[in-house]
Amino acid sequence: MDSETDLFAWLAEASLRSLPLKELVDGFCTGINALGFDIDRLMIATAALDPSIRAQSLTWERGQGSFLATFPHGESNLAWRQGPLAMMIRTHTGVLRRRLAEPLAGDDYALFAELKEQGFTDWVAYAHLFYWQADHMEGGGMGMVSAWSTRNPAGFSDEQLAFLRPRVRALAAAVKSLVVIDSACSILSAYVGEDAGQRVLRGAVTRGSVTETRAVLMFADLTGFTRYSAEQPIDVTLETLNRSFDCVGEAIEAEGGQILKFIGDGVLAVFLLDQGDGDTTVAVKAVDAASEAQRLLAIAKLPLGLDIALHVGRVSYGNIGTARRLDFTVIGRVVNEVARMEPLCGQLGESILISADLAALLPDKAKRLRSMGKQALRGLGEMEVFGLSAVPPSAS
Repeated sequence: MDSETDLFAWLAEASLRSLPLKELVDGFCTGINALGFDIDRLMIATAALDPSIRAQSLTWERGQGSFLATFPHGESNLAWRQGPLAMMIRTHTGVLRRRLAEPLAGDDYALFAELKEQGFTDWVAYAHLFYWQADHMEGGGMGMVSAWSTRNPAGFSDEQLAFLRPRVRALAAAVKSLVVIDSACSILSAYVGEDAGQRVLRGAVTRGSVTETRAVLMFADLTGFTRYSAEQPIDVTLETLNRSFDCVGEAIEAEGGQILKFIGDGVLAVFLLDQGDGDTTVAVKAVDAASEAQRLLAIAKLPLGLDIALHVGRVSYGNIGTARRLDFTVIGRVVNEVARMEPLCGQLGESILISADLAALLPDKAKRLRSMGKQALRGLGEMEVFGLSAVPPSAS
């Protein structure tokens, strides 16, 4: 690109194509330098709407490429909080410049001394709001801050900064489009599961839009929760509940399963068949996930137990609900059966129960399973179920 028009056009095309952040930044910096700039370093930071991370940053250096960093919730980054970009967010400062070639004052930010030692001569930063209110975030909303540095002895000229500013605003708009997509993906994955979230984003948003598929279903329920929650303060109850779900979720996700929903103190998860792995492979993964969930709970020494039922069959997978409030879930007889199986765990003294249909898919069935005979499922007839031989927790 060799003109300001080309740069704006490139940004518009990159935004429409949802060019990944690293490619977007590299292309922009390469393009702006081709117009006579000497950008040697760029750092971009945005907040995130994600259950795992609160923010992310990308640092680009000429000739070295870019580095992406993420920052978890609850983790305090003192250097960031005491730095100039955090100040800009808190005070809604739009532009901040520091000529690093000049002597630094004693109360200057530590970042400026670090950059000066690295040979940078000028630094300018911009903050752009996305006009996306989020009261729980620093500054009260989503946005982008960016810091531009040069080693050119002359620093940035006033003409260069006047040229740069509107193009950084256009860059912020392109970054916002990526943040919106990333937020949509992470939020949907967090609330409905990764596969269901991807299906929704691909257009499965109408009521009655369902797919017939085969799946191994897991219904897990924490035991003793009702009494525990009645006796403990709410903060203790929530901490125990979340730590217990961490154990269950880690085990399920490690074996390729997906949590569809939490039902009070219960979990409904699916291991989809017909996705490339054979039925036996998926069945073994589901059973291994159940065993691992029990093992992790034992290691964590949490006060609640866990009952797990596993079943397999055809389900309708998709949207049900009202015209304006939908749930992406599974329905069908097999779903009802696995839900009726779970209470049998307490009656039979087994922490994991497996249906006969699922047992038929498992290799070495006789070595791992014990038939508990045919059991009545409330309103659904009888089903033979199997108990799973206990897997002792690791000594670690």
